[in-house]
Amino acid sequence: MTEITINEALVLQKAVRERLNELKTLRSTVANRESFLFAREEKKVVEPQYDVKAVDRKMTDLQLFLLKSDTAVKRSNAMVTIRLDFDADKLLSSIE
Repeated sequence: MTEITINEALVLQKAVRERLNELKTLRSTVANRESFLFAREEKKVVEPQYDVKAVDRKMTDLQLFLLKSDTAVKRSNAMVTIRLDFDADKLLSSIE
């Protein structure tokens, strides 16, 4: 278990989301290499460039991190109180 600040978790979440988007693009565009063989017939050969299971595991690990870190941040926010000097009734009252 690693302890980090909420700010660090939020920054890391942003980086992980960007990495997930990169992996989604990788999975859908360059995960396969296409080549064409010309003999008697034109034949398209598609070969995987990355282990599909490894990419899926990595994406699942990143998504699990996002789930756990988001839950931890929300749990922490539910317990932490702050002090502000204002009157909520006046703040949200109509303009007179």
